[in-house]
Amino acid sequence: MRPEKFITLIFVLVLFSCSNSNEHAGATGKHLKSPDLVEHAKRFSIEQHKNVYVVRIFGNRRKHDEVTGYFVLSNDTTGLRREYRYREACVIKTPCTNIAALSSIYASIFFELGALNNVTTIDNVDYIVNPEIIDRYKKGKLAEIGKSQQINIEAAVKIKPDVLFTFGMGEGEKDKDKKLVQSSIATAIVVDHLEENPLARAEWIKFFAVFVNKYARADSVFSEVEIKYNQLRQELASVKSRPTVFSEIKYSEFWYMPGGRSYVASLFGDAGADYLWKENTDFGSLPLSFEQVYARARQADYWLNLSTLNTKQELVAMEKRYADFNAFKQNQLFNNNKVVNTKGYSSYWETGMIHPERILSDLIYIFHPELHPKAEKELFYYKRLN
Repeated sequence: MRPEKFITLIFVLVLFSCSNSNEHAGATGKHLKSPDLVEHAKRFSIEQHKNVYVVRIFGNRRKHDEVTGYFVLSNDTTGLRREYRYREACVIKTPCTNIAALSSIYASIFFELGALNNVTTIDNVDYIVNPEIIDRYKKGKLAEIGKSQQINIEAAVKIKPDVLFTFGMGEGEKDKDKKLVQSSIATAIVVDHLEENPLARAEWIKFFAVFVNKYARADSVFSEVEIKYNQLRQELASVKSRPTVFSEIKYSEFWYMPGGRSYVASLFGDAGADYLWKENTDFGSLPLSFEQVYARARQADYWLNLSTLNTKQELVAMEKRYADFNAFKQNQLFNNNKVVNTKGYSSYWETGMIHPERILSDLIYIFHPELHPKAEKELFYYKRLN
């Protein structure tokens, strides 16, 4: 199952399950007296002491509220075992060379880190856009264990990954797959999409980097992203007009609108737009009726992120009343599927979360073309529905 399906839909805790084959630290705690290497993200922190990285996991929405556990990574655990003890901690020797990355986002992060060779398992190749990852799969260097809604536990056990990255549904212990727990596979349930802003989410590259001894590279990549993102945001300092925007389309009975504290809402705000649900305090999504959205968004200036649609005709074929929206009439519909693979899945979900500055650049052009006098063909992820 793709995590992007839940990006604005769910709340989940970051939990770790340690395999029986790895070493458990003791039950007492002695915290390292080192600076937190994480600046924006609120769901995890990283401390470094000599050759030991300690990743602290936070379950609640506010940093340092109810730590759910620690995940300790070290090249040499001898000193760690002697000098430090962590409650419910799992010690893994790095770099991990047999990684199961069950998301196109996770696999792309390891590619960005120059550690794609460390990944041996993916969930579903259909979601992959990166040609190098696809090539590795075709050459038999990547196993696929998640073609359906559930991962193939038997296949995962056979591969015996050093660590398996997946995600949960926000139900605490229920997020842990019982079969995975019984299999003794070290499992990290990742929730980067729970972060409140794009830079916080992008900073999760540091989290993954620790597993492959690539922290320095991750820090460099993120620093460059941060600088570019803030430079783009500064361009909007003198902007007075803020066009109104809403997003998504109706699925079945509900129109899942991003919450006012979601990273999507943050992106819209940073790009100089007035998101119509900005006053909402939810981190996930809002299940609204068509009528609720129609009442508030009918006169909106822009409509973005319209599933996998490519044309206005496809949109009205799903629901005739979509044609009544002002954004439809003014041809201000933009979707984030400019670059897709043969299955129709967009690179937006694969690399946009790592490079929010690219998304922000696109959105600034869309909302304020006077600031970015460039042709639409130069957009990274978005294209106009015609």
